[in-house]
Amino acid sequence: MKTCDLLVIGGGIVGLTVAREWLIRHPTSKVVVLEKEANSVSHGTGRNSGVVHSGIYYSEGSLRARLCVSGCQQMLDYVAAHDLWIDRCGKLLVPPSESALESMQRLLDRGRANGVDIHRVTGQEALQLEPRVNPQFDQALFVPITSVVNPKEVAERVRLDVLEAGGVIHYKIPAQSIHSRRGTVQTSIGTFEAGTVINAAGLFADQVAKRAGLQTRYRFQPFKGKYWKHKDPSFQMQRLVYPVPDLNLPFLGVHSAHNQAGDVYFGPSSTPVIGRENYQGLQGISFGDGLSLSAALIAKFVQNTNGLRTLAMRELKLMRMRGVCDELSKILTGIEPGHLEQSLVKVGIRSQIFDSTTQHLVNDFVVVPDGRAIHILNAISPAFTASFAFAKHILDEYQQ
Repeated sequence: MKTCDLLVIGGGIVGLTVAREWLIRHPTSKVVVLEKEANSVSHGTGRNSGVVHSGIYYSEGSLRARLCVSGCQQMLDYVAAHDLWIDRCGKLLVPPSESALESMQRLLDRGRANGVDIHRVTGQEALQLEPRVNPQFDQALFVPITSVVNPKEVAERVRLDVLEAGGVIHYKIPAQSIHSRRGTVQTSIGTFEAGTVINAAGLFADQVAKRAGLQTRYRFQPFKGKYWKHKDPSFQMQRLVYPVPDLNLPFLGVHSAHNQAGDVYFGPSSTPVIGRENYQGLQGISFGDGLSLSAALIAKFVQNTNGLRTLAMRELKLMRMRGVCDELSKILTGIEPGHLEQSLVKVGIRSQIFDSTTQHLVNDFVVVPDGRAIHILNAISPAFTASFAFAKHILDEYQQ
């Protein structure tokens, strides 16, 4: 039996920041991280856009709002302290339709209620901020604090923090059977007994929780997001540009993104899928999991739960490059199908749960304690932005 004070299942950004925060608070303790992949960036951590979100989208008082706002500043401070790459570009939100103007006011009010610096600007002011924008309704919102970082670089720096503080990270070692009450986790390298076990397994957090004996009303529903890259390496944008989203749907719409290398992307799609790691083709689809996910998805589609049928109709348009450009033309100018190519590397899966009682997607972070275990079940966007604040919250609220 191997013993430790803290065992973290999942070595992505949430698991790493939890381990780091524990070691800051308890520098002489023994911390172990288990990760089933060969690195920390194979899935959500390495595949997200790197956008450091401000917190304008989330309902006032929600965990997502609180942790995103505080986590945004903590992420910016961390990146500055370690001299990591950052583009403090800010974000423009442009109404793509007249019906979005009402949502625009709601976002403005919500952002201010959450303590975010957000401004209404005229169409001319939006063009001065980003010449490629299409302010067809002569107004937009601007959020100065929104930035872009290199998520792999951030994760690597946090990984080194954990190791330098004495933590141990085991790669290619998945958790097998788990006993929450005893705090034991079996692996291929032996059984660990921990004072605290934290399940930060992302796409597999619900399965880990189930293996630990946790019974909840939550079920898993993955969504795939893919991006299209601008072919011209000289094409640049000064700001992130997003549509004012339809607040009746759970996603933000097709927007711009860019990275440290200067590549500019547009996306993502938000396609329901039946595999937790279904990045391409039939990859990452298991028979049993695929059947249960398919059945749940069909039921939600028929009922149009959370507007999923409406979302699916919108997604069908994005199967053609012309459809992508039509969406972009509502907020940007000068982008044609011949300018874009589908990115094979910028594809991610959103780790999303829904409530089987209400049949609605859960739009907040969900943390469930059980015995010695703490299960992070819904680390959806903006989990990367919120990760440092999320780690503090977990230990403040649940550490015994």
